Amino acid sequence: MAARGNGYDIILQAFHWNLVKTGGEGTVDDSDRSWFHILRDMAGRISEAGFTVVYLPPLWRDDSSWEKDGRRGGGEGYFWHDFDLDSRYGTKAELKELVSVLHSNNIKVIADLVTDHRDRDRMEKDIWPYPGPQWARGGNDEGGQFEDGKFDLNLSDPVVRRRMKEAMDELMDDYGIDGWRWNYVRGYEVHEAVSRIKSSGRAEYISMGEYCRESPYLTDDPMVNMYGSDEAAGILGWAGESGVCAFDVILKREIQTSDPARLRYGLNAKGSAAERSSVVTFVDNHDTGASPFSTANGWGQQCRPCAPFYKSKAYAFIMTMPGIPCVYWPDFFDWGLGEEISALASIRKKCGIHSSSGWIDLCDHYSGFAGIILNDRGEEALALSIGSDYRGPGDGWDIGYEKKGEYTVWIKV
Repeated sequence: MAARGNGYDIILQAFHWNLVKTGGEGTVDDSDRSWFHILRDMAGRISEAGFTVVYLPPLWRDDSSWEKDGRRGGGEGYFWHDFDLDSRYGTKAELKELVSVLHSNNIKVIADLVTDHRDRDRMEKDIWPYPGPQWARGGNDEGGQFEDGKFDLNLSDPVVRRRMKEAMDELMDDYGIDGWRWNYVRGYEVHEAVSRIKSSGRAEYISMGEYCRESPYLTDDPMVNMYGSDEAAGILGWAGESGVCAFDVILKREIQTSDPARLRYGLNAKGSAAERSSVVTFVDNHDTGASPFSTANGWGQQCRPCAPFYKSKAYAFIMTMPGIPCVYWPDFFDWGLGEEISALASIRKKCGIHSSSGWIDLCDHYSGFAGIILNDRGEEALALSIGSDYRGPGDGWDIGYEKKGEYTVWIKV
């Protein structure tokens, strides 16, 4: 059964890269409250804003550290050490309480799942001897390797698969986690790894995988053998093979052009209803976007940040179009877009826009982006103009939200 939510979900990525920083100079380290406690106390506000799913950072213990060119960090969860759930984001008890409070506010909870790599600096003292059968170096990983394979687990090894499944079952059964954000899935051999690891006893509500082909390291991607050189086919293939969603990195690249006319080339605006509903759309995340400033690590990773002047347009697009929108925490709570995004979320719900909704493409007749989006009954429900000379569908429609000079949303009355 596909783990893609109910079609009406709006996801909040509830963390950023600078939340925890080794040395006590991060957002949380200077506070007397953990990030889990902060989120717990904001659960009502998160629900009122229209979010139905909260996406948490990696939950296993990560006490790694790094220092380079005067910057330092570590502890973010992506080079985790073991399966201990007392992490830099909070304790086991705080995690259990957070999930319970979010559930009481009708919010599902998913966790970032890093199965392909571990803490690079301590592998030789790991629970699994390195190199050895549990690692890509010394084992026989049927998927591709993470980076150059130095930190990569062998997901084909039965010991690794069994321990991962136990850890995932613990998070679902004992803590109430509802699904996963699969980190860096390019290179996974889906049937041999993911389908076995994710066979937890409790059904996932929604999960999503990070599949893209930008890494200069990975040259042995099994998905290329299955779907060829077309990255879009690989993304949709990953979603189809795994039964979960995939991030719409094709749309993200179009967002990076800052050209509204190119938004219609995202995967969420193409293909079949099933394909549209299998992609998670986003404007920025902890990797691509900026994070609130930390003296330890500046403005975060900023691998491919959306231009600030274009963010409102990009959010107008993902919040009103097919696909499952995912909002980046700083955009909502730190960069001043919260009220706008909440208004768009309310319109999406009121108009009955579904992750698989169809739409009428008007871009060939107008500048920028222009289109009419259909509701869950196949009726015209919402019209959108972004950087366009399209002036709306006319009688029987009202302006639902407008940002002068940037975009207009009309709703049918």
